[in-house]
Amino acid sequence: MKMTTRCLVLLTLLAAMGCGDSNEGDGDTDGPPTSSALKCDAVGWCTTWTADGEDVTDAPPLTGGTLSDGLYRTERGIDSTMAWRIQGKSILVMSPVWRNRLGTWKVEGDRLIISLTSACSSSKDEVLSETSHYAFALKGDVLYTQELDFEDMPIMGWRKVKSLCDENASFNCKERDCACDMTTNTSLMGQPRCY
Repeated sequence: MKMTTRCLVLLTLLAAMGCGDSNEGDGDTDGPPTSSALKCDAVGWCTTWTADGEDVTDAPPLTGGTLSDGLYRTERGIDSTMAWRIQGKSILVMSPVWRNRLGTWKVEGDRLIISLTSACSSSKDEVLSETSHYAFALKGDVLYTQELDFEDMPIMGWRKVKSLCDENASFNCKERDCACDMTTNTSLMGQPRCY
């Protein structure tokens, strides 16, 4: 009986995942399934892992390109942790302690422009009005960016990943307390620290 119940639950979940709006997202579908307009809690993230701080020396010319849907996580150029979830024209900018900022992105010429309008975290929701400009390029599964709103900003390498908690040589735990938790479509309000 227990096995039958489990099978029915699994089949129901698979059927629900297969249904939905045929206009969902643009491009490929790496990362968690969500509607074409992301919500602030579409992905939640808490981790102690960090990217390599080494300078990016192998970036192609930052002359633009075509961004596709997916999760992009910092791996080089900065020794901190950030991620972007792009879906359609929505973007979710994620910090590693259950804090997200939500907005839209567009490309003008060879520049990436991100406009953020709201934020959510484990303690509060906020209204924002922030715009950032980037030079960018893509090479394979790596997105290279350089913020243009401040002088002498480093070039950062963002790898497209299936999960924010997939460890590799460039993004891993460098501390004694290692933790990485990721949620999808779950409120960030009240989420406990992961370490």
